[in-house]
Parts: sequence; structure tokens; C-alpha cells
Amino acid sequence: KGLLGTAVNVQAMAFGNMGDTSGTGVLFTRDPNTGERALFGEYLVNAQGEDVVAGIRTPNPIKQLDDEMPEVYQELLKNVDILEKHFKDMQDIEFTVQEGQLF
Repeated sequence: KGLLGTAVNVQAMAFGNMGDTSGTGVLFTRDPNTGERALFGEYLVNAQGEDVVAGIRTPNPIKQLDDEMPEVYQELLKNVDILEKHFKDMQDIEFTVQEGQLF
């Protein structure tokens, strides 16, 4: 049929490198080795996305985010649940926190 339209994704620019209330991380919604329903991933405070995977700094286990930014961690858990229920599968997620707000 040919081109039916153009897909567009619009999102806010978020900065994880704005101090101790900001950061970035990557995670799976389940342990990819066992399938256990538990977050599996890492994050860094005061960093941008590339910093987590570049090996410049050692990331923290995702569970530690609950100690450093408990409100953000709880919001992340809620969003993870929504995504898994909607897509009916494990999700691979990248996120940014800018001054305490989850993106």
C-alpha cells in the first residue's frame, strides 16, 4: 500500500547530571538469568546515560536507589508494573532522574 504515515516520538529532554538528586540507570523488569520478578540493573547519581555503560564510573545496583531516592524508586516500581502488564513481557528500561523527577 505504500507509506501510510510517519511515526513520531516526542519526549522531554532530561538531565541526570544536575547533582545528587539526579541520575540515570538501566534495568530489566525481571532477572534475565532466572526470570524472577525483581528489578535487575544499575544506576549512577549525577550522571548521563552513557556514563552507566561506558565503564568510567562503577554503577550501583538498582536496589540501592531505594535508599538514595526512595520516592523515585517507588515511582519506578509502579511504572515497571504498568509496562509489564501492558506489553505482557519483560522490559528493558533506561531512565533518567532530573532533580528528583523520574523520566
